[in-house]
Amino acid sequence: MWWAALWMLVTIVGAIGTVASVNSVRFSRRVTEEVRVLAASSSPRPRTTRPAVNTLPAPVQRYLAQANANRSEPIRRVRLRHGGSFRTSLDGSWLPIRGVQYFNADPPGFIWWGRVRLAPGVWIDARDRSVDGIGNMLVKLESTVTVANSSGTELDQGALLRLLGELVWLPSAFLDDRHLTWSAIDDRHARATLRVNGRAASGEFEFGTDGLPATFSAERYRDIGAGKSVLTPFVGRLSDFRSVDGVLVPHRVVGAWMVDGKTLEYADFEVRQLEFDRTEPWRMASASRSSKE
Repeated sequence: MWWAALWMLVTIVGAIGTVASVNSVRFSRRVTEEVRVLAASSSPRPRTTRPAVNTLPAPVQRYLAQANANRSEPIRRVRLRHGGSFRTSLDGSWLPIRGVQYFNADPPGFIWWGRVRLAPGVWIDARDRSVDGIGNMLVKLESTVTVANSSGTELDQGALLRLLGELVWLPSAFLDDRHLTWSAIDDRHARATLRVNGRAASGEFEFGTDGLPATFSAERYRDIGAGKSVLTPFVGRLSDFRSVDGVLVPHRVVGAWMVDGKTLEYADFEVRQLEFDRTEPWRMASASRSSKE
């Protein structure tokens, strides 16, 4: 009767695959709806004034001029696709990742959806966001089993810091002093503070000899499991700046934690496509395709 057992196994595997496929569509629809809500939350108030560029720290002035951030029409939204590698733990193996991300400039916010391939036919969906200053991280195995659904003040801080560091993808937002202010440090460093809906987070940008931001660093809450997190030095490295519609933006971002004197990288993202002021959500590649591209 081995054939009966084999048939049963095939049936079970097929059923699991069907459930995962259906839930993958549901996850996609959920993210799509969140992106539409984010886009609809854009402030109807036009920004009528900007801080004088010459009042900003010197390295910020040079960067914004080079990036063409002070253009007549500030960037309101960004959408991007990325590939790259990701580690689900700091001592884990590097895994292929594919993701899409959406930004609002006013009020500043983002939604990111990444899909990590664990093994052939096995994936993890992760959705991170900061909307109205409130963070949330949702992680599901094969779009079905909830691994994490985290929120709270520490998540708010971490998501705001991610948003602050990634505003390099819409640099005109650095000129909106309703939400972001700068403090001078020296000729290569400046401190930025982002405020959204009564919440605030601060970090430091280091600018390279080319005048472009090279790193963003901050004390950020890091998840250590069992529902606990600790403040840990974080650094994001920015590189491969290219012009998109006349605006200079990075196309590679590497994220790392500084733990026990060691720099432990966990994310290495490469931008594949970036567009300004588009509201339509992108489709994520299927689980099978995303694991190979």
